[in-house]
Amino acid sequence: MDIIRITDISSDGEGIGRTEGGMVVFVPGALPGDTVEAEILLKKGSRSAKGVLLRIAEPSPDRIEPACTYSAECGGCPIIGLNYKAQLALKQKHVEDALLRIGGFKAGEDYVLRDIIFAKDGAEAMPQDIDSDFPMPLRYRNKAEFAISGNKVGYLKRGTHSIVEPRDCVIQQQAAMDTVERVRAELKPTQKYFTRLVVRTSRAGEVMTIKEDRDGGFVSDRRILKDEIVTGVGTLKTEISPQSFYQVNSEGCSILYTKAQQYARLTGSESLLDLYCGAGSIGLSMAGQCARVIGVESVKPAVLDANRNAVINGIVNATFVCGRAEDVIDTKLQEVKADVVVLDPPRAGCAKSLLEAVLKIAPQRVVYVSCNPSTLARDLKVLCDGSGYRLIEATPVDMFPGTLHVETVVLMTKK
Repeated sequence: MDIIRITDISSDGEGIGRTEGGMVVFVPGALPGDTVEAEILLKKGSRSAKGVLLRIAEPSPDRIEPACTYSAECGGCPIIGLNYKAQLALKQKHVEDALLRIGGFKAGEDYVLRDIIFAKDGAEAMPQDIDSDFPMPLRYRNKAEFAISGNKVGYLKRGTHSIVEPRDCVIQQQAAMDTVERVRAELKPTQKYFTRLVVRTSRAGEVMTIKEDRDGGFVSDRRILKDEIVTGVGTLKTEISPQSFYQVNSEGCSILYTKAQQYARLTGSESLLDLYCGAGSIGLSMAGQCARVIGVESVKPAVLDANRNAVINGIVNATFVCGRAEDVIDTKLQEVKADVVVLDPPRAGCAKSLLEAVLKIAPQRVVYVSCNPSTLARDLKVLCDGSGYRLIEATPVDMFPGTLHVETVVLMTKK
């Protein structure tokens, strides 16, 4: 048995500390600030070890009673046991550490790292706006994803294929959880065809249920879901089809897009290239501030959504192209001279060929919206190394309270 002081937490939600001998130990169930007793499990030749939590000898001063009774069993919200102010500080640190460790960017010297922001009562807020008693935002997700096995519907327990069936999930909207109960009742214990359930909700109270099958198909009870995004420059009405990407936190999305608009610094005359545009929401939210928007997205239903969203908002200066961004730039958009490029890739980040294509376009500004600090740092390093670009500023945005995920909006400019 070893006494270990936990100083950080891994992306897998395991507390990180060191033994007296200096070995790094990963302890599931431990949180930063805890002092724990753990049994060390060593693997031959490994520089780190797993720790089995035996007892929390001294809990972190930031520990609270989790808002969810399933937190230990589920594992989907590994920091829900920390007060919200401590959660924000941890995410700020993870962004800063990734940019330094992977990208080589030092905050305060190479760029400005702004305080993390989040949505509070529909407006932007920062850690100094709250105290340690401020409750973590709940019911913020507009998209719930569940595994199906027979008539079991729930979350896959972290690192296993076992399904945890929560009767409630405090980060999901109540309408989504009510829908889960209905689907459970409809499914037979012997059915093997449906393997995944997605429930999407809107601010207006609409619910879309999507059941995915083992052959890769899906059945949806609604063709589109209507929602809206309210930013610093107005309200954007959106229509989302079952397969389209859409930010899972509507209130958080509003402050995220407002920050992206501020970084784009549009004056009305620019051409804006929106890559990985999804249903077109970022580009369309900026269309009134620039001369032209061109969006590129590889998912065809999302491109159809983007064009429809342009129509329902009366936007006539936006065009959307279907295809992989790196391919489309080299074929259909060779003559495009974009002043501003917006990047909003999936967690894996941008393809290297796409980054090379962006460098060829040579926009005055690049606004990068990332949900993964590690791949963000990797991509920024490519864009800055010898290219004439400079990282100016980064703002973390908490869209996923209780979890380790964090969005980051970054501004880069030509030197």
